[in-house]
Amino acid sequence: MLVGVAGCGSDTAAAGSGGGSSGSGAQKVTIKEPTEGASITIPFMLRLDSNVELGPTDSGKHHVHLYFDGNDSKYEVIESENVQITDKSPAVAGLKAGQHKMNISLRNADHSAAGFDTSITVRTGGGGGGAQPTDDGGTGGGGY
Repeated sequence: MLVGVAGCGSDTAAAGSGGGSSGSGAQKVTIKEPTEGASITIPFMLRLDSNVELGPTDSGKHHVHLYFDGNDSKYEVIESENVQITDKSPAVAGLKAGQHKMNISLRNADHSAAGFDTSITVRTGGGGGGAQPTDDGGTGGGGY
């Protein structure tokens, strides 16, 4: 369900914008949870609302890249609307306590930008943020 991959290498549109006009209709993904300004501890639930179907990259469906503070080289591939983000996620590796921008970017199956990016501000503290990884018993992933 969760797979971290590096190297998609595309620029991110301005936070909160639905930039891009490729394809038909406005594709959009919103962050339902956590909410703007929320305090989070790791692990946390990421809940999205997408008007396009999300799924595994090998299915040809869209997915989302989750990353922090605009650093899209450290991201988590999100293939469904409800995912637990654990300390095994490359997106949270080394994330220090404090205020951060949580970014999401809608992606095509080939990891190219699908034309929608947004972000919220969250505060991290406590929990496993940046801590040494531990076995959470279930977020092992396949490939992309």
